[in-house]
Amino acid sequence: MSSHSELKTSQDVHLRAKQIKSLIRSLKQKIKKIEREGEVAPANCHIIRYQVNGKGTIYWYYKLQAAESIFPMATNNEKKTKYKYLGRAGSSAHIDAVEKLTRRNLIDE
Repeated sequence: MSSHSELKTSQDVHLRAKQIKSLIRSLKQKIKKIEREGEVAPANCHIIRYQVNGKGTIYWYYKLQAAESIFPMATNNEKKTKYKYLGRAGSSAHIDAVEKLTRRNLIDE
């Protein structure tokens, strides 16, 4: 009776392993599909908004912020910074960053 139970358990483990492999294969395919749609933002990046005060007016701008210094500096390409300037809401750089970050978020889910 115990050998029958051990056989069933072994078969269950084999079936679960097969299901997990299938799931991993499916997720990898989904990630490749997302990456084919366009560039993906680096991991651990966020779009942040900040304000600049000028002559009685407040201006809002956006930048892409990373956990580590990964973006080339505007003044010196050899040095890296945590920030990439995106400009105003709706600018091409801002929209591009939103699209890239959306793809990253889909992959990270």
